[in-house]
Amino acid sequence: MAILRNISIFWSLVHTLVMFLFLFESRFSKKKTLKISLSTMLPLIIANFVISMLVEPEQMGTLLLFTLSLPSLIVFWFLAKNRDGRFFFTFCLVDTTVLEIIYITQIINHYLTPDTYIFLFAARLIILPILDIFVYKKLRPIFLDLQKHIKEGWYIFALISAIFYILMTLVMNSPSAITERTEYLPAAILIFILIPIIYIHIILTLHKLYKLHLSTVQENLLNFQVSNITSRMEELACADERFREERHNYRHKMKTIASLIENKQYEELEKLVGEYTETFKKTQVIRYSQNPVIDAVLSTYIKNAESKDIKVTVGLAFPDPIPVNENELSTVFANAIENAIHACEKLEPEQRRIDIKVLNRPRFMIQIANSFDGNIEFDDYGIPVSREEGHGFGTRSIAAFCKKYNAYHIFKATNEKFTLYLNF
Repeated sequence: MAILRNISIFWSLVHTLVMFLFLFESRFSKKKTLKISLSTMLPLIIANFVISMLVEPEQMGTLLLFTLSLPSLIVFWFLAKNRDGRFFFTFCLVDTTVLEIIYITQIINHYLTPDTYIFLFAARLIILPILDIFVYKKLRPIFLDLQKHIKEGWYIFALISAIFYILMTLVMNSPSAITERTEYLPAAILIFILIPIIYIHIILTLHKLYKLHLSTVQENLLNFQVSNITSRMEELACADERFREERHNYRHKMKTIASLIENKQYEELEKLVGEYTETFKKTQVIRYSQNPVIDAVLSTYIKNAESKDIKVTVGLAFPDPIPVNENELSTVFANAIENAIHACEKLEPEQRRIDIKVLNRPRFMIQIANSFDGNIEFDDYGIPVSREEGHGFGTRSIAAFCKKYNAYHIFKATNEKFTLYLNF
């Protein structure tokens, strides 16, 4: 029946690799990361599987530190994008979690099926895939966001995890197997209870820091929007003042034009009309929306784009009333156009283009398209991800907005054109 134990060890090691890849952020593409991981880690796992058949179970727990944990640490350090506390904490988190499951099932098996490994095999066979699913669906999105936006405090968490790993190994195996030192079982059980509690506390602490970060970002964006509205109001006030001046001078200008026509001074008339036309243009202000926040945001970002030699085309037909919170919608425009500007800046001026369309029939729809260099990476949810510092929050904010209002959204890249579609 020892074959069941050995298979369960191999099963545990494979799921350790899978779980780590779920939470790990590589500096390479997914395809290259997977290729390197499998080509290096599978031989290591197979080697440890062979070792497990040659040594006692109690020895295997200690050997894994040197035959698997340290070699895999080197491999993934080479692959890691974040070579700091984030990497070490992720590595130790996965190792200690799987190791705890291995030890708990080992102890329970000793008392339930002491002459076989049936419970140990069945428990690991069921528990580890369930844990993988939980990590992928629940923990992974939060954890990757935390790594991207929170950069401080990870080393102390990694140190705590490493101490847990060493502590479990010592309690379980030194100087002999824990099943031969039953007086230490209460201490081992307390450690098994303490570890998940500490990890939950760490994740919650990091999540609170992340929410604080998001609040700061939202506050900065709100302040920026207020600044935009103030500037827009000043712009409209100046235009209104110029229009009043032109209206005051209108009667005198019409008399001058009439006099030039009467005297057939057509060249002077043409010149004067041209000057009047240019003066009139200065009083013109393009209004993108009746909502002051949306109008201010669109005006600011479109001007910003045009100042960077980006050709912007606009076709807007907002429904009345707009069926979503207008302040939140302005944030969507701000994030989307800012991302589009950032993508266009990587191109030559003659290639830069942004198209903004809003339709109110047959449904409220938004389309923002821009030229880009053709290089883009999507996550498992179809959301573009950025490896550049300070970028990547905008697209997730847009996705969260769509989820809140049950809107269909898609980020699409074809040839050298990137398009965001929103359908409400």
